[in-house]
Amino acid sequence: MTQLIKITKISLGVLSSVLVMTHAYANDASNDDVVKKESALTSICFSKAAHSDAKNVLLDACPIGDGLWGNQQPKLEKGKSEFWIQCGVFNQDLTKEKVNHIQKKVDASINFKLEGEAKRCLIGPYQDFTTAQKQLRSLQSDRLFKHAALREVNLALLPQVEEPIESAPEAVSEPEPDPITIRKQTKINNIHFVVPFTDDSSEGFYMENSLPWLRATSLHAQEICQQIDMDLVTKEQWQILLDSTIMTKDKWPVLLPYWGADNLGLFKDGAARKLKNTSMLNVMCTKKVEDEVVGNPI
Repeated sequence: MTQLIKITKISLGVLSSVLVMTHAYANDASNDDVVKKESALTSICFSKAAHSDAKNVLLDACPIGDGLWGNQQPKLEKGKSEFWIQCGVFNQDLTKEKVNHIQKKVDASINFKLEGEAKRCLIGPYQDFTTAQKQLRSLQSDRLFKHAALREVNLALLPQVEEPIESAPEAVSEPEPDPITIRKQTKINNIHFVVPFTDDSSEGFYMENSLPWLRATSLHAQEICQQIDMDLVTKEQWQILLDSTIMTKDKWPVLLPYWGADNLGLFKDGAARKLKNTSMLNVMCTKKVEDEVVGNPI
């Protein structure tokens, strides 16, 4: 019974040690993450573009530092430098299998710096020399990377990163609408009918009788009429205009229907039906008037 108690105590002691070691390893991994986030090299070497396709390709300005060959120690005081593990210089892209093979040996990211047609493999960056050295030895245990080495970067020689200065947005004045000209007009029973035209490039136009005529959506047609203090023609007004035959005599544009009130398409045969408000049709505006309208500009 006494022997059983001793064995139980030993087992619990071993388990306790395992838990302590696991907790310590987790803390080390957590510290590594903090180191990466605070690394001075990170701001110089990696693209800040979101979702960059080249997130593991180091920028041209990224320094690679000086090699610490063999068992050389850092040349600078702690905190004055950071470290890369150089895993090699390659003329071809590493296969996915080799990258995964390296990643099993190290915790930091595997990066490449383009140097002509060659690609220098750099792992890191590391702020702590001891951590970098341990990871290097782990990588060197693989015969493919036995010549891997550390490189030390002097932080005092890093190029300065200028913070972008946010400038106040410039006030943008609203563009003035293009002037509207009247191409055709007539007055019947104190109703003024006009066919407007504008050079606004956002509107469409088509050719009829060797002249450009405005085409617009229902919304734009309404806006144009409002700008000249008029409204879209009603179905009843349209019939009055057709009965006058003025459109035929004065060669008004009739190849396309006209926009009428309530999204009605008004056709030269007198038909009126609902159309998609995105259709590009002729524009005609009307309003009731008392004064006489004389002649047509065209």
